[in-house]
Amino acid sequence: MTLTAHTGPDTDTGLAGPRQRTASSGQPLTDHWDTVRTLVRALHERTAAAEPGGAAEDPAAFTPDGELPALDGQLRAYLAPASARVVRLPDYRGTRLHLLDLCRGPGAQAVQPGGALVTVARAVQHVRRTGQGVTLLAPSSGNRATALRAAVLRAQMCGLAGPDQVRVVSLVPACSRHKVADSALARHPQLRRRNPLVVYHGSEPGAVHELAAAYCRERASALRTGTGTALWYVHDPVEQQAMDALRAFVERDALGAAPAAGRVHAQAVATGSGLLGHRLGSTLVQPDGATEPSSSRYLLVQQLHTPELVLHLLTGSFSRDGVPPYRYDRARRLHQQPPESRDPHFPRTAHSLEEILEPTFFTRAPATAPATTALVRTHGGDGIVVSRYECLARYPSVRAMLRPAGIELPADPARLAEWSLVMTLTGVMNAVQRGLLTEPEVVVHGTGSYSADDDRAPVPDELVRYADSVDELHSVVTRALHPYGWRP
Repeated sequence: MTLTAHTGPDTDTGLAGPRQRTASSGQPLTDHWDTVRTLVRALHERTAAAEPGGAAEDPAAFTPDGELPALDGQLRAYLAPASARVVRLPDYRGTRLHLLDLCRGPGAQAVQPGGALVTVARAVQHVRRTGQGVTLLAPSSGNRATALRAAVLRAQMCGLAGPDQVRVVSLVPACSRHKVADSALARHPQLRRRNPLVVYHGSEPGAVHELAAAYCRERASALRTGTGTALWYVHDPVEQQAMDALRAFVERDALGAAPAAGRVHAQAVATGSGLLGHRLGSTLVQPDGATEPSSSRYLLVQQLHTPELVLHLLTGSFSRDGVPPYRYDRARRLHQQPPESRDPHFPRTAHSLEEILEPTFFTRAPATAPATTALVRTHGGDGIVVSRYECLARYPSVRAMLRPAGIELPADPARLAEWSLVMTLTGVMNAVQRGLLTEPEVVVHGTGSYSADDDRAPVPDELVRYADSVDELHSVVTRALHPYGWRP
């Protein structure tokens, strides 16, 4: 089925080219590596303090200590994909727009690589300190799996770790397996065995986390005893929090302080962790003596299938009772909000009230909701839900807006394989047009954008493993650890 971009009364472009287009780029990880090391150590210690006992008593709860390697030439080369840039976009209805692009470094494969690079570097440091191998068990909606697999492969290519020292077992739902990029980690037989991509077929995509957690509870201890390798269940990693904090450093270096009227940071989100990380970083870049970081505000953008953060922000609950009423137009096969009761936070028109626009965003009832709600209510901003209909209506404008930044979206939106950036810009334009966003400046956080036409083929079906239960996953993991000589 070919998707067609529609136009209508909500899609006037409102675009104006900036008087002076600015761009700034850098290597935030290497530029601020000491800050990252300090943050990871502090975040790890805080997490460990909240969970007495931890890995020392329970191998299923293993995490490496909070140490990262010191920066040297080898590590600098390894971290190279984690570049970032800020690019001025065309204005929209008098609002200045900037793109904070976090996925344009060499080898980044169009997904945000920084958090994965730091996670694998932490595993490398554990191997160096203890001599014990680490196997990352990483449930993911797809993009993080690509990033972690790329980081493990890069660590080996840069000589930081051998193939038997750090490996990753990636667990993704079937609906997003196409998001995991092909690489030597899948093509090389021994690397593929050590670093399997595992597809889960359950009806609820988010259950990949439940399967990984159950596996760790039931099998991690035996694995550690039998193989000498530790199983690290990677979920909500502190490394990603530290990397997200660097967004504020990139912003400061490129744009300076926010204007008095405010600067909004907008992102399509599942948990809001990236914007929470920006807030953390903003507390670290204050001028000496400042007591309040800046005029940063936040716009949460979500889809109709998983609007929980916006619902929690607006109502304090995840209940879908907070979604406004819609009427179904049988002739047009569209759901529409009645004009007399329109809620500007939700789509005026949608193909389906449970549509999955971007399968990356599968998280239900995220634990971060209270923190993101407090973030927006304390510092300002809002939340908005967008539909596929709205994204298609805005698609020509978004495509034109991104072209000067060197991001070429496919002419046919059916070829777009990652919708988060289109969702964010659609949400920003809708929020401006509907009066939800009145600040003079917006920074759009871009964490991934790629099409089916990019040089980014998915891992072929014949190179993928499958697991829908603990026993099936155990078969895959033990085969991955076979080089240790263990026969389960």
